[in-house]
Amino acid sequence: MESVGTQLKTEKTVTVRQQIIDAATELFYENGFEKASLRDIARKVGVTQAAIYYHFRNKEEILYTIIEIHSNELILALRSCLSGNADSLEKLRNTIFQHMSLIKTSRKGAKIIIEDKRFLSGELYRLVREKEKTVYNLYRIQLEELQKNMRINDFDLTAATFGILGMINWLYHWYRPEKRLSIEQLAKELINILFFGFVRKGVEGVIHEGYPANKIEQKGGN
Repeated sequence: MESVGTQLKTEKTVTVRQQIIDAATELFYENGFEKASLRDIARKVGVTQAAIYYHFRNKEEILYTIIEIHSNELILALRSCLSGNADSLEKLRNTIFQHMSLIKTSRKGAKIIIEDKRFLSGELYRLVREKEKTVYNLYRIQLEELQKNMRINDFDLTAATFGILGMINWLYHWYRPEKRLSIEQLAKELINILFFGFVRKGVEGVIHEGYPANKIEQKGGN
């Protein structure tokens, strides 16, 4: 049986590790991975740099840990949207809504994943890429099923999948919670644009295949 002293030591170790992760998340978010030093992290936590090395081999491993935590949280949330017997189109809608809504609680993690993952190397970078592929496939498989059942148009699935992810991934960059729309309202707006488009039905002048429809004449040209 674990002694009280050992248990307290274990709890303290876990607490310090989490404090390091939290401090690094703040600093990476505010200053970027390159500019945030281990000394900065240690100072923010109130420990020595040696204490950080007790928990992590280097700054890169701290970065990977932050990305892993937020990626796992996202994957779990998206998979939960796919469980159950809901209509497949509704599942896609719920998946996108949940993904966008996570920006409220995981804005810092989203920024770090997008902007700082390039500083990872070797096995750590490979593991992060695997998680990205998992997220990509969660969307791609849904779109394939919907297209197979003729529920959505015959778009290129790669373009459609990356289009959805691109729309979501950059929310952290421009969305401001203090503005007019809440993240939930914004998610609904963007989903409506994604599902129903910009142009009203019956509006003339819509360009379909063959865009651009007309070549622009160059002034002074032949």
